[in-house]
Amino acid sequence: MTKGQKTIGAFILIGVIGAVIVYLPMHKHQQSKVQQSVRQSQVARASDKLPKGVRASDWQLLLVNKQHIHQNEINFKKVTVDTKQLDQRIEQPLADFRAGSKQAGYTTTLVSAYRSVAYQTQIYNQSIAQHEADGLSQSEATKLTQSVIQTPGSSEHQTGLAVDLAGSDAVAKYPMLMAQMDEFASQKWLIQHAPDYGFVLRYMNDKKSVAQTGIDYESWHFRYVGVANAKYMTKHHLTLEAYVDELTKSGKI
Repeated sequence: MTKGQKTIGAFILIGVIGAVIVYLPMHKHQQSKVQQSVRQSQVARASDKLPKGVRASDWQLLLVNKQHIHQNEINFKKVTVDTKQLDQRIEQPLADFRAGSKQAGYTTTLVSAYRSVAYQTQIYNQSIAQHEADGLSQSEATKLTQSVIQTPGSSEHQTGLAVDLAGSDAVAKYPMLMAQMDEFASQKWLIQHAPDYGFVLRYMNDKKSVAQTGIDYESWHFRYVGVANAKYMTKHHLTLEAYVDELTKSGKI
């Protein structure tokens, strides 16, 4: 190879390296812009599908769990239904829900509704004591209790928006409330039609939902969230945790 050829080759190599140096940052910048555009598009599509006018801070979407603890009592106007107290704002939706069930041929029993923090503390401690009496260690009894009963301050029964509702025949067989109550046609009807009245089955029967809520499947626990929210959550199989998160990420705070 002649000296001239070497010189030309060197210039070509320098040119290639320079082009690469210029191209890579430009490519990364362009790629970043594309990814950002895709993310914005995804958020926009998700936002378009969400119910109109809904905000994560709406009263009916109040989130209470082990990560969102309310040690103080939540203020709202209470009414009494079948000796149980609940938020006045869900009195009519609950009445309509139960009337629909009765019209379908199923009578219902309102097992539980609003619970004060003090009462939640009482049943939480009683559950642990009962499991210990059955032979479990304190840690085992606590773990088992926490799988079905929220720790004081983290139970959404404090909101007055949650009800333990079941077909009367299901309650007759399982007075202590068991997941198997969903074997009854009455409970199946309640679960299926809850969204029509603004309620959702709060603790669903799948691993993803259990991981999000921290509570095992409860076929009797319904939470009022409003009709539009309930239908959207049911259609997309969302827990309240996931739904509130989706609203927040979409800027609907």
